[in-house]
Amino acid sequence: MSMFGALTDKPWLSPGIGTRTDVKEDAERRAADAGVFLGVFLGVVAALFALVASAYLMRMGAHGPIGHGAADWARLAEPPLLWVNTAVLVLSSLALHAAIVAAHKGNVRTLTIWFIAGGLLALAFLAGQITVWRQLDTAGHFLALHSELCTAVDNPLAPPPGPLVTGNPAVAFFYLITALHGLHIIGGLVAWGRTSVRVLRGSSAAAVASSVRLCARYWHFLLLVWFVMFGLLLMT
Repeated sequence: MSMFGALTDKPWLSPGIGTRTDVKEDAERRAADAGVFLGVFLGVVAALFALVASAYLMRMGAHGPIGHGAADWARLAEPPLLWVNTAVLVLSSLALHAAIVAAHKGNVRTLTIWFIAGGLLALAFLAGQITVWRQLDTAGHFLALHSELCTAVDNPLAPPPGPLVTGNPAVAFFYLITALHGLHIIGGLVAWGRTSVRVLRGSSAAAVASSVRLCARYWHFLLLVWFVMFGLLLMT
């Protein structure tokens, strides 16, 4: 239907309005719109993490000294728990994929089990990441910043004249990358929670299939992002 036709349409004169076919078509249309929105959003998120990865490589000195120089960069030994957290995130993504399969088969019980399990595993991943932060802090890898801003007029990149608290920029980037990824996981958990309420209230598999599919797509994307960023941390 054209835009003019949509604006001039008189639904009270349209035959068959309110039929099951109309409801199904409306649900499919809304699911398609949600899929487009999610695709655009994932493109923005991918661009954000690409910028962070570029800044990481530049600050490390892969393309020359940046800021006050890359001499203060020291490689951070990634805690072994990160491997466990990665495995948990993989299991979470697989669980949501199993929920999609169950939705297509119309198996509500299996759908409920796998969908709830996927979200709980994502929560476990977040708890593991917070534990890694605490381990780093206990080991002395804390965020450290200049106590004063670089305000020298002749050289804005010169160190500040006041006292200086030194730190490893690699640690700061580790916190930044994991925090950004964790925030997006939390955002996904909001959508997961809303869908879980519908699932637990006894909605049919067909009624929640599109929501489950979108959640799984988002989880697969975040898993891919984590593989890329974790691989970057390991290689550098």
